[in-house]
Amino acid sequence: MVQDRTYHAVPPPMKNKLSARETWLVLLYLGLGVASGFMWLRLADIPGLPTWHLKMISGEAEAPNQYRPMMPWLAEGLRRLLPGGDLYLAYLILRSLVTGLCLLAFDRYLRVWFRPSAAAAGALALAAILPFTYMPVTQVSDPINLLVFILAFHALAVDRDKQLIPLILLGTLNRETTAMLPAVYFLARLGKKPTREVFTNTFLQALSWVVVYGGLRLLYGHRDYYCAVIMWKQNTASFHPTLQVLLLYGIIWIAAIVGARTGPLLLRRAIWLLPFYLALHYVVAMCHETRLYLPYAPVLIPLTWWILFPEARPEGDTSPTPKRRGTRGAR
Repeated sequence: MVQDRTYHAVPPPMKNKLSARETWLVLLYLGLGVASGFMWLRLADIPGLPTWHLKMISGEAEAPNQYRPMMPWLAEGLRRLLPGGDLYLAYLILRSLVTGLCLLAFDRYLRVWFRPSAAAAGALALAAILPFTYMPVTQVSDPINLLVFILAFHALAVDRDKQLIPLILLGTLNRETTAMLPAVYFLARLGKKPTREVFTNTFLQALSWVVVYGGLRLLYGHRDYYCAVIMWKQNTASFHPTLQVLLLYGIIWIAAIVGARTGPLLLRRAIWLLPFYLALHYVVAMCHETRLYLPYAPVLIPLTWWILFPEARPEGDTSPTPKRRGTRGAR
């Protein structure tokens, strides 16, 4: 079996009451979620939101949006509870709340490998990146998608693999990007757990995705896409789309690759999928929509932190994993 020679922190036991610092952090993340929500409200296609929303809940929207119904369903339910039925307020509340939860979950996820101060810095870095993913388009699935990926990577980091199937089932109602999670699990566990168990769990996770996404396709039937399906020529016609991709994470793109040499096994293996993930979005998406790359934040940011803040690893684990000749495949 492949052994993970890198250090994995054991999450501290939950306390009955939050400390003053923890309380302030929670309030900070929720406040940043609200600020982020208002920023999105200023940049999104607000005039087109009611028409888009009505088409979504009535099952008349174009692909692929129609197959991403979770946030519109939630917004419609909340709208009916709000005084005056304010649709904009419903989306603002949902986006603010989920974004705040993303930051809080990201903080807790980073604490698997880093002390609380470095984990908070990582969550704040994510908060700083989020506004650069907002565009004047009607896309509302990104906050829940990011939250699902953070929770999934956290589950993998603390060896709670059984949480992946519920996350895939729910997350696929929001966005089909969850198809990546079975591949992440397979790479993370191959050689660490019994082969039969890994293949079985990967199959069940993939089946969960197929059941939900296939069910949505059957429910809503065929939908024409609102844009061209193959976008390779548009994405490569100039360097501008690629420049926007590079600027989203900046030096983190490079630092994460460097950190992958010695970082935790889960993250080292998850980054193997990055070239395929990028290539896919260059072919079938508008790659300048940088929100598409948020699911890789749980990989890129902690790998960068691994080399930037070695002193923040719990129990003073400041030295990188030693290299051994002839054992590269076992690291």
